[in-house]
Amino acid sequence: MQSTVQLFNTALARLGGEQLSMAISPQEDDALGALCKNLFPHVLDLTLCAHQWSFALRRVTLAAVPDASQNREYPHAYALPTDCVTPVRLDGCGGINRSPAYVVEGDALRTQEEAASLLYVQRVTDPLRWPPSFADALAWALASELATAKNNDMRKQQFCAQNYEISLSTAIARDCAGQNPHSCVSPWKAARFGLQLPTSER
Repeated sequence: MQSTVQLFNTALARLGGEQLSMAISPQEDDALGALCKNLFPHVLDLTLCAHQWSFALRRVTLAAVPDASQNREYPHAYALPTDCVTPVRLDGCGGINRSPAYVVEGDALRTQEEAASLLYVQRVTDPLRWPPSFADALAWALASELATAKNNDMRKQQFCAQNYEISLSTAIARDCAGQNPHSCVSPWKAARFGLQLPTSER
């Protein structure tokens, strides 16, 4: 996907509707472009939250923040990265093959660890970083939102939502194909999206 305008036009095409000019920036004051722009952050986060996408994984050392809550169970508080869509794993002194326990409270992550780094799904807004299968699912998600916001058409909304689920499962399967299957697919996700689990995990 070359640009967000291309994504918007893909979603609009699936509704059989008008197209935005490729020369128009999504930031310009165009009614249809503004609607797509306003819906885009929601559908992007929704799709990013659906899976631990390899292209969106990032690891950072967390910065401690002042804390006055006196939480004895999780005494250390750290600032979550501003581009964090969802945490994946906390690395610290939890021991071999054991991720330290943590809780998220607001924009802070709390844990027992005095120093830790976080693996998380990053909010990737650059279309050039999206794999084609992810962009396809994202376009269906946007089309589903536009079907009601622009056309008030529940039948098209349901059609697009169903195609979003299908394309999302395909994108997840393709992403997992290049990863360690023992750590990439959970039994719950396999059941939901019809994915194949390794024999040892059945």
